[in-house]
Amino acid sequence: MLQCRTAPKGAVLVWAAALCLARPAVADDAAYRDALIVEADARKLASAPAWAHLLHVEPAAFGPDRSTVESRWFFVADDGATDPAAELRATLAAFFDPAPRAPRAESAQCQFGARFAWLDAQLGFDRQRLPRQPCAERDSWMSRLAPEQVWVVFPSAYVNSPASMFGHTLLRLDGPEVTAATPLLAYAANYVAETQESNGLLFAVKGLTGGYVGQYSLLPYYDKVKEYARLESRDLWEYPLTLDAAARERLLLHLWELRGAAFTYYFFTKNCSYQLLTLLRVADPGIDWHGQFSGWAIPTDTLRVLAPRLGPPKFRPALGTSIRAQGAALSTDDRQAAVALSSGAATVESRAAAPSAAVLTLANDLLQYRFAAGDVKREDGAARSLSLLRARAATGEKGGRATPAAPVIDPVQGHGTSRVAVGTQLRPDGTDSLQLEWRAAYHDLLDPPGGYGDGQSISFFDIGLRTRLANGATTLDHATVINIVSIAPRDVLFQPISWRFRAAHERPDLGLGRDPRITVLEGGPGLAWGRFDRVVGYGNLELRTEVGNARDQGYSLQAGPRLGLLARPLPGWTVLGEARWLPGGVGDHTNVRSLGVEQQWAIDRATGLRLGVQALWRDGAEARQLTLRLVRYF
Repeated sequence: MLQCRTAPKGAVLVWAAALCLARPAVADDAAYRDALIVEADARKLASAPAWAHLLHVEPAAFGPDRSTVESRWFFVADDGATDPAAELRATLAAFFDPAPRAPRAESAQCQFGARFAWLDAQLGFDRQRLPRQPCAERDSWMSRLAPEQVWVVFPSAYVNSPASMFGHTLLRLDGPEVTAATPLLAYAANYVAETQESNGLLFAVKGLTGGYVGQYSLLPYYDKVKEYARLESRDLWEYPLTLDAAARERLLLHLWELRGAAFTYYFFTKNCSYQLLTLLRVADPGIDWHGQFSGWAIPTDTLRVLAPRLGPPKFRPALGTSIRAQGAALSTDDRQAAVALSSGAATVESRAAAPSAAVLTLANDLLQYRFAAGDVKREDGAARSLSLLRARAATGEKGGRATPAAPVIDPVQGHGTSRVAVGTQLRPDGTDSLQLEWRAAYHDLLDPPGGYGDGQSISFFDIGLRTRLANGATTLDHATVINIVSIAPRDVLFQPISWRFRAAHERPDLGLGRDPRITVLEGGPGLAWGRFDRVVGYGNLELRTEVGNARDQGYSLQAGPRLGLLARPLPGWTVLGEARWLPGGVGDHTNVRSLGVEQQWAIDRATGLRLGVQALWRDGAEARQLTLRLVRYF
């Protein structure tokens, strides 16, 4: 007799059904899998934008569209990077397989959670025929993060680093443990180029040509604040982003999918800001930028795409900004005392009168700033900082640190990064012309400063045309590849070096009897003093290399001074005056002097009016001109 005959009738039926249906269940799985694939094909889900976004498929200039993800494991199908339909079919099939997949050692359902959720929403998976597989590691990770609020963070432009000269964007994820008073406990989702390169020129070259791998990462937010606000002294703007609970879950699921996925990093296009948008587009399919970042993606422009979903920002000042605010609140003697205490030139004990809490706080912050910059050794700085903190505690005073006020205009409210200008150029000799100029990016010294860094000018791909009024002849006036100016005023607290660099091809209308065509490289270090809300004076020692027919010998190498004043007499009015002298050098020995003043009035956020006068002398010959231009930002 079989023992099963003594079992209860219901148990026998369940057991028998399990035996009888064990093998047919495999066939049923295959049938259901095939049915899902047929339905997905019939509904053309592989052509849906949301599926392309999950795979990071981008339009290609030549050949088929393909994913920007370079990691082979990110795709289930062999040709999944270029064939979204094949990838969708293979992904559906993989969802039935609980076997761990390389390199994550987790099933396809666990590895591709965002894909699973989207396909489930489209096809309505039968959970009896396609059971949910356990994803303990992913679920634990998501429950630890569980962001109740997502922020878009903008570390301001840092002109001394090619990777950050336009700024940066990342996400802050506030979990339940984060309160308004403890934002540093949050996590940061970030996309950067994986490199330890310290050579700025090499980084720029490799970044422009796709020489680096870009990856998403998740780090404690305090690490990013330390990197940006303290080590690089960059102000941070934190914008709350409107994402509902479902969107926040999709964000985490897609971040889990992208762990360790390699992209090709491009400095202008597939950079931090662009890839942040592609991540958010999966979380919120309503985010779309209609292809406007096909040529370049600048962080402030991507912020403006998100602006309808962003709340009022919070301003987190950099350490350098805080130090300047503290210094401005003290007398000259107190600032000098703080400098002496921070440098070790004086000690608390050596001073006749005990320093105030404000002086000691400023001294310690200066010490921390210089330690972060590598100017102070740890063994020296630690003991000095401990002495300053003990003296600060002994004062019994509360406060002591002035809080910098947030700028009135945040980066989202600043002018557009692209610009066109139309105007006229008038000359005493009657060789007048019309001018048309287009600049791809980003900001110069006369542009409205709100939302941009003071004293920082970065122009890429600035092209100007000139049309003679007398005969209608149109020629190229200039094609500037790059023009970077950093004017950093010095004071008792900081002694930075200013600098500039420019590379361009020009056909300047010199009015000296020739039609020049020249290629120019110029730049050099300098010093500056003053305040941007009043007047800043600066001077540079410049080296200029010029090749072209403007020189009798076809080339020249000259060095000379450039002196300038930058002033803002009234809100919306900026004035820039410069004088330059290039004595004869190597090659052509032409002595060149120039003097010019240009000013811009901001009509509104997107419009300005520029007026300038310039005089040029070349070996006794003189050319003078007046220019008037209407500037429009977009």
